[in-house]
Amino acid sequence: MTDTPQVPAEPAAAPHPPLRVLREEPDWIAVSKPGGLLVHRDEHHPEAPAALQIVRDQCGRFVYPFHRLDRATSGILLFGFTSAMAAQLQAALSAPGAHKEYLALLRWPGSGEELGDAWTCDRPLTDEKGVAREARTDFELIEAFSHCALVRCRIHTGRYHQIRRHANHCGRHVLGDSTHGKGRINALFRERFGLPRLFLHLQRVAMDFPGVGAAEIVDPLPEELCAVLDRLREVRSPPTST
Repeated sequence: MTDTPQVPAEPAAAPHPPLRVLREEPDWIAVSKPGGLLVHRDEHHPEAPAALQIVRDQCGRFVYPFHRLDRATSGILLFGFTSAMAAQLQAALSAPGAHKEYLALLRWPGSGEELGDAWTCDRPLTDEKGVAREARTDFELIEAFSHCALVRCRIHTGRYHQIRRHANHCGRHVLGDSTHGKGRINALFRERFGLPRLFLHLQRVAMDFPGVGAAEIVDPLPEELCAVLDRLREVRSPPTST
């Protein structure tokens, strides 16, 4: 009797490395989420690595998200250790004095003088049901390059893809954005400057934290995005001959 050949089992996926902790308090934790990582699994990615499970496992405690970052966006991600604390954090982040500041590399055709160094987009954005919702994003120029610029973005509302949609509305799409951007321009920046992903990063959260009071958390740009800026600066200021 011939033995039935056995199909080798697929090797288990290697566990995702722990996320860098930016601050940990008795009731909440802030971590740095890399670009490409889900905040939590969904029906489209039931087995994908996700920040919620990674932080839960590295802390050995249940964690509760109260704000979201798009999968492609990197930066500060906060969790409460109880659902009640997550609700308190959400209320604190929604307060008028709270700040969520992102860094983005935006397309910057021409001189950019039509918008100036700072501008606001308050175009309403439709939700998943097609209902127009109030939205406001403040943009501030930090550093200009050839055809692009590093911009600080502060959101006053939390709509889906808010920065990406508002930037696109202003003719300044976020580079690396495969949904609201331009494919050929993204390809150019990938080939010439090594931009591997969406250039959008939540770098600063400042608010009244429960149990702490007024404080801020800062997460510097990741190395792969800093490398893109370095290449842009090299092109802008080529070495002089002696």
